[in-house]
Amino acid sequence: MREREVPRPITAADVARVAQVSQSTVSLVLNGKWRGRIREATARRVMAASSNLGYQINQAARSLRLGGSGTVLLVVPTLENAVFSTVHAGAARAGALHGLGVVVFPLGAEDGCGPFPVPKQSIDGVIACSMPAEAVADLSTGLPLVVLDDNPYAGAPTVSMDIGDGMANVLAHLTSLGHRHIAHVRADRPTWTFTHRAEVLNRCLLSHPGVTKDDVPCSLNARHVRDRAIHALSGPSRPTAVICDDDNLATGVYYAAHELGLTVGEDLSVVGFNDLPISTLLSPTLTTVRLPLTEMGFQGIQLFMEVCAGRTVKPLVLPTELAVRESTAPPPSAERRPPDAAR
Repeated sequence: MREREVPRPITAADVARVAQVSQSTVSLVLNGKWRGRIREATARRVMAASSNLGYQINQAARSLRLGGSGTVLLVVPTLENAVFSTVHAGAARAGALHGLGVVVFPLGAEDGCGPFPVPKQSIDGVIACSMPAEAVADLSTGLPLVVLDDNPYAGAPTVSMDIGDGMANVLAHLTSLGHRHIAHVRADRPTWTFTHRAEVLNRCLLSHPGVTKDDVPCSLNARHVRDRAIHALSGPSRPTAVICDDDNLATGVYYAAHELGLTVGEDLSVVGFNDLPISTLLSPTLTTVRLPLTEMGFQGIQLFMEVCAGRTVKPLVLPTELAVRESTAPPPSAERRPPDAAR
């Protein structure tokens, strides 16, 4: 009986053949040393070929050659929000191309403690997501650091998203529909990304003197949002549209609307942020700002490799996009506005 042949492992030569480049080009790209040497289109072709073939850098050989553990710590505020698992997915994909493992560490765990101690000798660097560099100073001292979703002009190597443009597009969309009284259900967290959203909204409102805004600060808990939204939406002068800092906050507003007998997309327009999977599962589907969360994680690792190579890096700002769905429409006319349902 003929023995089954064991398939040979995929090599860098295979990647080079598929991408139609030299092995040295493959090495430069997968080790994050291609910027300034190789065209971006070529680098992306190499990355795609590596991913499609399932090529993995020999981690043991890499560690012997470069030193270090081949592990990067992705520090996030919490694991309760699906945003951070999406960021990790992108970071892990890029990490696999470079022979790096990406371990998630929730700095703001619900019990106030991390899930495990972080010995610095076991990590090669830190990527902080949605928190400033000073928040991870104890973890990142002496290690390469990249910051995601924070002020791109704060000094640290940063990959951020054009949150301001997203918020400006939301306001432009709602005012074009005719809304003049808007509520901002904002995340009550002192992070740059949420602070920046509020700042941009307030600045854009200066160009719309006929538009008024109510601030409704909330935790990221949907039940808390529901209770706050019920209060904000009760009364004769309720807002006709609600802007939410997060799709999870929007679900709380949906619950509040149901309690008050309001139909989302008719009596009340609702907009979220992030474009999480839940946004298309809600009924009606949620208009939201699509954030490139996976790409941000991917580019965070790419920038990390540049930092490790000692290269000068510039802040990278990724574009956002408004996804218009069923939850936004012109405000109801006075004749058909539902009666107060204050509770």
